[in-house]
Amino acid sequence: MPRIPGPRTPAQVFRAGRAFQQSLPEGLEHLRDGYGEVSVFGFGPTRTHFLLGPQANALVLRNPDNFVFTGAYDILRPIAGETALVVTDGEPHDRRKRKAQPSFHRAGVAESTRMILAALDRAVDGWRPGQRLDIHGELREALRGAMLRMFCGDRLAAQAPFLIARLDEIHELMDYPLPKQLVAWRLPGRPRRRAVAAVAAVEDRIYAEIRRRRTGGPAGEDLISVMLAEGGAAMTDREIRDMVVSALIAGYDPVGSAIGWAVYNSLSHEGVWQRIRAEADEVLGDAPATPADVRRLPHTVRVVHESLRLHPPVVLSPRRCRKAFRFRGHLIPAGSLVAISEYITHRSPEAWDEPDAFRPERWDPAREGHRAPTPMEYLPYGYGAHRCIGAGLAGAVLPAMLARLAQRTELTLLTTRPRYGGIPALVPRGGLLVEVGETPDRGRNTVDTVADTCTGALS
Repeated sequence: MPRIPGPRTPAQVFRAGRAFQQSLPEGLEHLRDGYGEVSVFGFGPTRTHFLLGPQANALVLRNPDNFVFTGAYDILRPIAGETALVVTDGEPHDRRKRKAQPSFHRAGVAESTRMILAALDRAVDGWRPGQRLDIHGELREALRGAMLRMFCGDRLAAQAPFLIARLDEIHELMDYPLPKQLVAWRLPGRPRRRAVAAVAAVEDRIYAEIRRRRTGGPAGEDLISVMLAEGGAAMTDREIRDMVVSALIAGYDPVGSAIGWAVYNSLSHEGVWQRIRAEADEVLGDAPATPADVRRLPHTVRVVHESLRLHPPVVLSPRRCRKAFRFRGHLIPAGSLVAISEYITHRSPEAWDEPDAFRPERWDPAREGHRAPTPMEYLPYGYGAHRCIGAGLAGAVLPAMLARLAQRTELTLLTTRPRYGGIPALVPRGGLLVEVGETPDRGRNTVDTVADTCTGALS
């Protein structure tokens, strides 16, 4: 049986570690280019077998009984909690996901889209011609404010400054480069203490709100209310806390990443932004998009798909294998930590023509030679039972946000070669700097004035 390739000499380990220190994509590309589709790297509990490409995805994702989340995301337990979807499998996972699902059904998606676009409009209202700003940071903050309200309700959303400050303290550690983060989580140093204290402060507020609701406080339509609703198995306070914290962190960060990169790709390729605006003008006029409108914005949707292909928010997906298995002639022992990569898959020459090129037209079914990718070739939201619970919401919100920005803003991209950063989500390190131009005389209808249309669009 051939030995599994990977960095072994001190020099090889140093180079691989340095690549991962730069960014997760650079580390993965280093392993792929130097060792192929199967490699092993790391030490002790962090030793990982990397299986790269569509065939590896099929092996792992189509065998969920052998490749499990339990034991693969232990680093997230102090934040997400013991019952979070990302650290559980099987019936407990499925039961909790079903309980939260109404928040992500059609009516919930419509209302959430309205709230997010309202937050976006408020942000844009504060921009001025000539102003330079980090568009990724601005959009992430608009999403974070909206999602606090969507998931936690008005009372907790009113505490946004406190909660956002604590969430930032959590992200300080979560966004460390991978080697440094793995060490920091395992040592009782200041970064870990600060993150754990921030988690405790956030969950104290959430637990207080859960207790208030249970003792007869007014309910709402947020995620806490959905989880407390009668019907099906009752949820413990811990389960609700874990779902809400997970939804927050797995919500605004990946969606903020996705919309930030979509704006970057649109502005950095000639004519794309203008075509998005022209399509929005024709289909929407001055109004914001509802989820029902999105299907009538095919170019904008194709831009989002292509941006998610090149810059998937989730770059790496680990699993723990219960039984030994073989792949590409190599035997991987039972209990091993294995990882597949959305980023490497989405740029694989095996699956894509000109894989590093931004070509929204590749998603046009009317284009000659069009071939729709398989679920193993394009997986920005995952696959199977663990597919992102918010995939439907993201599929509506991302084109709607991009169209709204094009309706209401003229932006010039100043960051021309962004570097990768982030671990929970792929973000532009240092942000994406743009200059605001004269605001187009369009898109003046605020989202709140069309709330009835948005809410009723999917009824």
